[in-house]
Amino acid sequence: MTKLLWHSNAPWSPTGYGQQTGLFLPELKKHYELACSSFYGLEGSPITWDGIPVFPGIGGQFGDEGLVQHAKHFFGGDPRGGLVMTLMDVWVLDPRWMEQMNVCSWVPVDHEPPPPKVVEFFLNTGAVPIAMSEFGRAQLGRLDPLYVPHAIDTDAYQPQDRTAVREEVGMPQDAFLVGMVAANKGRPSRKGFSQAFQAFARLAEKHDNAYLYLHTMVGSGYAGGEDLPAMLEALQIPQERVLIADQYRVMFDPFSHASMAKIYSAMDVLLNPAMGEGFGIPVLEAQACGTPAIVTDFSAMREVCKAGWHVGHEPYWSGLNSWQAIPSVDDIYDALEDCYGLQDSQRKQLSKDARKHALRYSLPLVMERFMLPALKTVERRFALSAPVTIKPRLGAAA
Repeated sequence: MTKLLWHSNAPWSPTGYGQQTGLFLPELKKHYELACSSFYGLEGSPITWDGIPVFPGIGGQFGDEGLVQHAKHFFGGDPRGGLVMTLMDVWVLDPRWMEQMNVCSWVPVDHEPPPPKVVEFFLNTGAVPIAMSEFGRAQLGRLDPLYVPHAIDTDAYQPQDRTAVREEVGMPQDAFLVGMVAANKGRPSRKGFSQAFQAFARLAEKHDNAYLYLHTMVGSGYAGGEDLPAMLEALQIPQERVLIADQYRVMFDPFSHASMAKIYSAMDVLLNPAMGEGFGIPVLEAQACGTPAIVTDFSAMREVCKAGWHVGHEPYWSGLNSWQAIPSVDDIYDALEDCYGLQDSQRKQLSKDARKHALRYSLPLVMERFMLPALKTVERRFALSAPVTIKPRLGAAA
């Protein structure tokens, strides 16, 4: 069996990358001699998780030299003695270390075109790009990327009775419930809190039963995010119309998949007007629970949300020297009003469409159709010492 060293968040981490790590590692263990290098979620010493060695990170770094050392240790001295797969942003990695290994990178692309640092990473390291969205595959076109979408547990995330779950999680039965499940990191927020709140303020002013549920860290202290309470106050959104997830649990005691499925099922709509998404796992989780979503018509959100509304946007030049999207407040508001006004038959059909779409991303299906074939292709490319197999195409977005 080929040795595979997976480098990402620890499989128990309450992050999107941690969730994907936790889903895929037990499946990959059936096909590879497997270990995990964790740059987030474990420090100090290695442990064993589900029979898989997990090697620690150090000092809050993203891997680099530590990953090379883990590779030498796990591969028996030769850093090219197996395959390294990263699941993270590649622009934070140092090519001088990555070029010493056989690396494939399951990479998010949430800009158009991809940031120069992303393209330079692949050109300088010979790593094989694996796009996690069709959008990302198109943007990385000249680098001959493979494609493997993220997956979800569609048994854990499935529709539940709204009346029952609202009673269980303590949400008003007669509410039109708008939910946001998003990390509050950085300023301006990539998740579009400002635009979302502005649109919701207009909705709440018009409809007395409109409520906003926030599943995020509302303060700015931990991740340098937006001061969400101050923003809500500035927009004069009444406190009693905003429901906030338990902040200790959000930060230190992650909600289980079963709990999150109940929360999604309690919503009338998920609001995710992000400036860019490498994939957008909460959107797909909501769809699996039969809940429609409002997303920005940009990046992976176009394909991950198939039951709901895609809102317009204006271009935004980010710190990575490429373009993202600022969602339209007017379009978000119009989508909220449209959802509010749905007839029961329309709402039921939208729920069925959402669930049907999400089933395309079930873990067994993604493993069989995408992940395993992609890894076999990666192995063949390194065996031929030619990770990039085609010449750059003129005009490709890079």
